[in-house]
Amino acid sequence: MVWGLFPIDQLPGEDDYYFFNQGAYKVGRKGCDVIVNKDKGVSRIHAEILIDEMISLDHSLKKPSNILSKVRIKDCSKYGTFLNTDLDSKEKVHEFPNKETMLKDGDLVSFGTGNTTYRFSYVSFIFFICSPKHSKTNQLITKKVSSIGATITKKWSLDCSHVLVDYTCKNLR
Repeated sequence: MVWGLFPIDQLPGEDDYYFFNQGAYKVGRKGCDVIVNKDKGVSRIHAEILIDEMISLDHSLKKPSNILSKVRIKDCSKYGTFLNTDLDSKEKVHEFPNKETMLKDGDLVSFGTGNTTYRFSYVSFIFFICSPKHSKTNQLITKKVSSIGATITKKWSLDCSHVLVDYTCKNLR
């Protein structure tokens, strides 16, 4: 699976951010993986997004809202990092043990004084692969695609987000 952080009220120059690998991603004003310029209350290094594990998901079994993310957010700031699990309440990340908490699909995350809000969301990457069943290319692609948490299918559907074609496949000549 792939996770994304998307600005709620996106301004020119603000980016969507995708997380393809496990690890720590810094959020802040400068020199970070996620750059937040909209709010002057955002620290140089304001927070960290910690991805403990990337998980492949069988899309037929679960809906994104039921996915356990294995992603934490840690507040490293002066003004705070906030979670809106629903639109009526804000949870202060700095009040949790170790100044961190788990993120869930659909959480709204605000940095600084609250002028900058992002939606943390599951992003469905489903690769349709057209190649011979046991080719070395197919095995290599399967390993790489799985390493970013994406799903592979041999059957085309409208849910597919990417198409990979092995031109050595006899059916394509």
